[in-house]
Amino acid sequence: MTKFSASKMLNFSAKMISFIWHPVFMPLYTVLCYFHFTTRYFLQQNQDFLNLYLLLVSIIIPLAFFGLMFYTKSFSGYQLSHPKERLFFSVIMAVVYLIIFQKIIHYHQFMELFPFFLGIFLGISALVIYNFFGQKPSIHAMAVSGSLTFLIMWSYYTQINILNYLAVFFIIASLILAARLYLNAHDFKDLFRGVFIGILMQCVSFYVIWLYF
Repeated sequence: MTKFSASKMLNFSAKMISFIWHPVFMPLYTVLCYFHFTTRYFLQQNQDFLNLYLLLVSIIIPLAFFGLMFYTKSFSGYQLSHPKERLFFSVIMAVVYLIIFQKIIHYHQFMELFPFFLGIFLGISALVIYNFFGQKPSIHAMAVSGSLTFLIMWSYYTQINILNYLAVFFIIASLILAARLYLNAHDFKDLFRGVFIGILMQCVSFYVIWLYF
């Protein structure tokens, strides 16, 4: 009975971690962290605009689309276990983040966030390629590693010390990866590919935008 209860608790905890730190939420979490730590001045209305825009475009619309696909049985389940399902959803998300990037690039005050959103777009584009060839890198791993990489590089570039917070974020990232393994949603290769894509694309976008623009 004790083992059964412990197993149920672990399973519930892994599912809650996977949901709370779902990839569609990570960009908004990261932007909220950025606004909290940055020393740049932003009008509250500009912060609210970006936060609400992300809430609508990167969370509500994709989740509504996913719900429709699930309701019509176009998707087999919320895990998107089939590569073709992931391919379709990745294409949709790539379009979403291309729209977001093109929107915020017109607001010069958000320039420090340009590499972050470009990195997300490049990462999802890489996922499309992987999915096309039948692979399914972990989107959770890509999202959390991408966010962590951006915050590390942004902190280093701006000389803003958020080391303690980054340590907490690293622990959260480790829990997310462990949860995905525990739920058998991915194997080690999927997680490694996701982490690799997340880190690489943020580094590339950071280099291209912050060093050349």
